[in-house]
Amino acid sequence: MNFYKKNLKKYIALSIFSLIFFWSAYAFCNNFFVNIVYDSLVKITSPNKTSKDIVIVAIDDSSINKIGRWPWKRTYYTDIFEYLENIAGAKTIAFDSVLVSYGNKQDDNEFFKRFSGLKSVIPGIFFSKDRAHFLNKNEDELHRVFSGKFSVEVKDNRSSRLIEASEYASSSFSLKEVMGSVEKMGSVLSHPDKDGIIRKAEHLFYYKDKYYPSLALAVFKQLNTDAEFTLQDEFITITSEGKTFSAPMYSGNDGSFSYIRWYKPKDKAYPYRTISAWKVIQSYKNIKQGEKPLLDESVFKDKIIVLGATSTAIKDIKSTPLKFDYPGVYIQATVIDNVLNNEFITRPSKLYEVLILLSIVIAGFWAIFSLPPIYSSVSLTFLAVGYLYICLFFLYPKSFAPDAVTPIVFIACIMLIGYGYKYFIEDARKQKTRNLFAKYVSKDIMEEILRDPDKIKLDGKRADISILFVDIRNFTHISEILDPEKVGELLNEYFSELIPIIFKYKGTVNKFIGDAVMVIFGAPVENPDHPQNAVKCALEILKKVNDLRIKWVLEDEKPDIEIGIGISSGEAFVGNVGSEERFEYSAIGSTVNIANRLETFNKLYKTSILISGETYERVNDMVIADEIDSVQVTQNSEPIKIFELKALK
Repeated sequence: MNFYKKNLKKYIALSIFSLIFFWSAYAFCNNFFVNIVYDSLVKITSPNKTSKDIVIVAIDDSSINKIGRWPWKRTYYTDIFEYLENIAGAKTIAFDSVLVSYGNKQDDNEFFKRFSGLKSVIPGIFFSKDRAHFLNKNEDELHRVFSGKFSVEVKDNRSSRLIEASEYASSSFSLKEVMGSVEKMGSVLSHPDKDGIIRKAEHLFYYKDKYYPSLALAVFKQLNTDAEFTLQDEFITITSEGKTFSAPMYSGNDGSFSYIRWYKPKDKAYPYRTISAWKVIQSYKNIKQGEKPLLDESVFKDKIIVLGATSTAIKDIKSTPLKFDYPGVYIQATVIDNVLNNEFITRPSKLYEVLILLSIVIAGFWAIFSLPPIYSSVSLTFLAVGYLYICLFFLYPKSFAPDAVTPIVFIACIMLIGYGYKYFIEDARKQKTRNLFAKYVSKDIMEEILRDPDKIKLDGKRADISILFVDIRNFTHISEILDPEKVGELLNEYFSELIPIIFKYKGTVNKFIGDAVMVIFGAPVENPDHPQNAVKCALEILKKVNDLRIKWVLEDEKPDIEIGIGISSGEAFVGNVGSEERFEYSAIGSTVNIANRLETFNKLYKTSILISGETYERVNDMVIADEIDSVQVTQNSEPIKIFELKALK
């Protein structure tokens, strides 16, 4: 509990930082990457199989060159319409254009007369959210004809907010002669996103309390006269001939739309069979003159014809995920194909995507903080690659299109935050360990341990080491005659002078026992020179204590002290000793016992530093020492020689 309280601020700071970081990443992806990646995946995974019932009649560049300058006389349109309906037997003709103005009176009269005899043509109309965008003469008269003839019954179950958001304020209508002749009209309005790319289509247009179909839905309605429509926040449901299907729809502040399922061309420029309009006009002219037509009538028999412009001069060019210069007539054909076959793209709701991202964040941080770095990094990389693989090969080909980039960016963010946090925490822990080690071992040993932790085995082993014990003689008497504060002050100054010397010779302070200190040389980092370092350390400690005695005598505040030092070298067990709840690093064995006893023998032999025979054998070439005695350290042990260490040679 104390650990969590101590680190609570860190966790709060990390949570706030992560929240800001992830929100920034989410916003950045949505503004710059989501649509780009969506377009790329849609383009890659789009099928090349389109409805064979749809044929495009294109007013292309060759048609402009053959027929003459644009705009054409409207009688050319009736040539196309009459040929397709009366000669070729087309099922329906969707006209991707809006007739809103009069031209040459004679041509117009001929056009209206011939057009009135047609039954399968569905012209286009426009709507606008701007009330002043379309200003029509005889607005009320046109609206009466328009609303009475072309509106459709719709059961709208959307919220009032969404209905209001989808409402249009003005309409282009069409010429009253055209509206009086046709049975159906449909909106050809396109809805580009903020980046100018068309990705979605609107099916029903709410205008002055009534609903009007898109060109695609008007085609469907003409082919299925009993069709009924129901709008939900997330679906448009179409019922016809006892069958019902629902297309996914996405409602927002600008209306309700479905995402278009695009079809890429297989071996040609565009996905649908395309016939130049001039060939249709010429074929009709040839037939009327008793000549052989250019086209086989069977090309259009029982087909849905979409007539529109593809010529670059007419400028009906849009941007789509497939191409940046995509003629609008192919967009209309694609939406008609989608409606007829219910092939719109399904995109998950925002709630679904947020839950996916939340799951990824939880799983990602769990992996980083629970698994070893190599496993967590491989797992998260596999998750990112796997997610993209599933989107590319399984979901998008099945017309299910989740956000394919934000989850991957989130995984990268998780790794950045998680590993960054672990790096700084580990760095802080390393610094804490460094500070802790600095109280026990020399700087050289500490750096070596931190540089290569595997060199030390804290689980325990037998090692060749030297042990040094140093103790203040008669300390019990000193502590009785001095105030506790003075005793603490004395020990603090005493140890402050000793510890740097111990570290200088690569000793490890194992423990403080009152006024005594136990020092290990040669562990936890192995050092073959540990006997030499131990005796050098002992001599320098003795010199430093003598300096302290002089200083304290001059200060006349602290008592005169003497110390005893014992050194022994040999094999001992070094490692963690204790229980699972509490343990300490220490050394155990006869080498330790001998050093401890030698320190106490100093009082008996009136010496300051005593070393064992084993230690003497290893340092006799560098020290001046006298043999003192041969003693039995423990009751059942063999006697050992002990030497008084006096100086270095």
